[in-house]
Amino acid sequence: MERAVAAVGKRLHLFLILALVAGGLAIVPNLVGGCLWRCPGDAEVVPTAATPAVTVRVVDEDGRSLGEPLRVQLANGPVMTVAQAPGHIAEPVILGLEDAGRTIDVRLLSDNGGKRFAVNSAGDVMFGRRYQTGKLIPANDAAAGARSVVDSVAPAFRMADLSTVNLETVVSDKAPSSAYPKKRFILKSPPSSIDGLKALGVTVPLLANNHTRDFLDDGVADTQKALTGAGFPVVGTTVGDEPQKPFQTQVHGTGVAVLAYTSVDGSYVNDSYPKAGTPTSDDDAWQYQPRSWGFGKVPTQDRTIGQAWAAYEKLSKADQAAAWESLTHVYPEIQDWVARRGHGGAARWDNTASPTQIKAVAAENKLTIVEMHSGFQFQSASAKDTRAMARAAIDAGADIVICHHPHVLQGFEWYKGHLIAYSMGNFVFDQDFLSTFSSAFLRTVWDGDTLVEARLVPIEIDGYRPEPATGEAAKRTVQGVWADSRRPVQTQRGPNGGVLTVPTPFDADTKPAQFHADHGTAVITADPPKPTPVKVAVGPHAVAKIGFNGLLDPVEAKDIDLGRDLFGWGGFEDNTVDGKPDGDTHWSEDVVGNGAPGQAGYLRVEGAGGAEKLDRPVARIPLPRHREENADGTPRDPEPTYTLRAKVRAANGATPLIRVTPYHFDDSDPTEDPDSTALKDINRQLTVPSDGQWHDVSVDLRPQDLGPDGNMVLLKLGLAATRAGSVAGQAVDFDDVSFVEWRPAGTVTEGPYDFVRNNSPAPAAPTFSGYAY
Repeated sequence: MERAVAAVGKRLHLFLILALVAGGLAIVPNLVGGCLWRCPGDAEVVPTAATPAVTVRVVDEDGRSLGEPLRVQLANGPVMTVAQAPGHIAEPVILGLEDAGRTIDVRLLSDNGGKRFAVNSAGDVMFGRRYQTGKLIPANDAAAGARSVVDSVAPAFRMADLSTVNLETVVSDKAPSSAYPKKRFILKSPPSSIDGLKALGVTVPLLANNHTRDFLDDGVADTQKALTGAGFPVVGTTVGDEPQKPFQTQVHGTGVAVLAYTSVDGSYVNDSYPKAGTPTSDDDAWQYQPRSWGFGKVPTQDRTIGQAWAAYEKLSKADQAAAWESLTHVYPEIQDWVARRGHGGAARWDNTASPTQIKAVAAENKLTIVEMHSGFQFQSASAKDTRAMARAAIDAGADIVICHHPHVLQGFEWYKGHLIAYSMGNFVFDQDFLSTFSSAFLRTVWDGDTLVEARLVPIEIDGYRPEPATGEAAKRTVQGVWADSRRPVQTQRGPNGGVLTVPTPFDADTKPAQFHADHGTAVITADPPKPTPVKVAVGPHAVAKIGFNGLLDPVEAKDIDLGRDLFGWGGFEDNTVDGKPDGDTHWSEDVVGNGAPGQAGYLRVEGAGGAEKLDRPVARIPLPRHREENADGTPRDPEPTYTLRAKVRAANGATPLIRVTPYHFDDSDPTEDPDSTALKDINRQLTVPSDGQWHDVSVDLRPQDLGPDGNMVLLKLGLAATRAGSVAGQAVDFDDVSFVEWRPAGTVTEGPYDFVRNNSPAPAAPTFSGYAY
């Protein structure tokens, strides 16, 4: 017999939980915004006939049923439910529309007599900047705003006995004039936004990062005051060279310690200040302004900030500490984001002192968790220095290492049997890059210091709100992390200061993490799946979808290119738990449901009066010209070509228009704000009959079409302008929109590829090794 859980009905208060219990088993629907998903009007009756639903069967570790199966309705799109049973650890269950009509087995781990416990760990969190300017977190009610921002993900994340996030912000009401002079990015969140951390169930908000000192020592003090006043510990800060105070607690009888460090200390900015030359603009003129300074062995004379820093760097460590106040009085723009030189700030990683502290803390605690803020921003491969730090931490006694700072997800690996997460990306953050929207949190289950299970829970940041991800979105996120985990590469500075992705082999102590799909999440192991042959038939000068759910290991194949969709959000499917049945994630407007291939949503752009009308996604698509380099900076792969593919349907004589705008984004100078310049518009009008049918279209683009500096593109889709007074009701529909990067099959690494292109006049059927997800 099945019991049904319907996400419909009257408004509910947040503290009410509906649980249908059968044989000791409970499936508890998540509550979002005070309702079960969407709040119907008082007189509205939501139909249940033909409502998509999924049957959930909860089993123990041996596959034995723990109760009657339960049927969960998906009336308002994907849902997050909770599976729980006596004597077992409750688990979040993410159910998507792709699960409709299926029976999903959810395996619960035994709690081993109450000894086992769960730890949730996420990346970067802040509640300021665009959250406040965009009114998501209003100044007059920041607490409620912060709670609202996280209400979709909070029920899943707070299902833990201990949880950590990287709190990458000052928590203060200080005026902008009090901020660190000339620091490029200042992050500040209102004190009452701490309620967002409470809603998430955070145990330990970590402060070892490059924004803790954005308002200098007073800002550090304000953040500490806000946290302690709200009942949170202060972890990851200290003063001078004093060791940080670890967080220590007992969890289900196990002594647990948490330590946090950062290697992002500001010195690279100071090293980048010019030592000579002339200003390039009024904005950087201050860098070339001589000022009089001297201290001790450094004679007093006029120096630019770059010259003063170079002289300061030659001093001994003791003399540097003594000279610091004098130096920063004359040059307040000198950057130092960590605790040292007599001032407070984030706990800095030291190659000698930090492993020594970890060893001492690990000797006093059964389980030691070390978190690190390190790496290169927006890079999908882990940094050489981060890898060395993480391994040193494990060698010193850390049981697990969790990293952040790049603002994007990176790969995982097992080092001497211990898990390293190289970047957890953003969790609650306001960045506008497409690559920063994909997120996740790491869920680990422990029995003492034994890692029983590790699991990745996919998240998507939609409109700055983190939401559990399902379907293609979840699969894309996990498979991206999986591919990055299996790539034997690392990032490092090149000869010209740029960031390179260079090969580095796995050593005998290291195994790449493997990811295995499990009820909307992914279990992380060291055991790779067995390869399976994947054969793709493709006609002459044609493109074929691969249709394989997993990673492909490419082989050399003449005239064959492999393609990956760099966009990922052109299917207009409902892949996020947001309480709304829609497919508009990362689109500005005009997305409608039903009628598109596969009964998914699609984009409709309607015009009037013959004017041009275009719609666009909310972010640009990054275009890496090369995915690997040698240590000298020379590329290891050729430049790609691109194709914009879509299904298009026109009405009443409308002319579809696709506009691709390449941008040059330059963030290479850490002393200046990034520069983003639109280079040109590439317009393609399409000839599509107004016959009510979907038509496949494609627009091919070469690197030269984008220009030598194009490294991002913005898509715009819609109607071309026509003569005034044209036929009313003109419209163009778009679906299955993808922006495909093509590279020759013999030049690419293992990854989740979407298409095969045959450049020869004869049919082809290349076979690849596949690793199923």
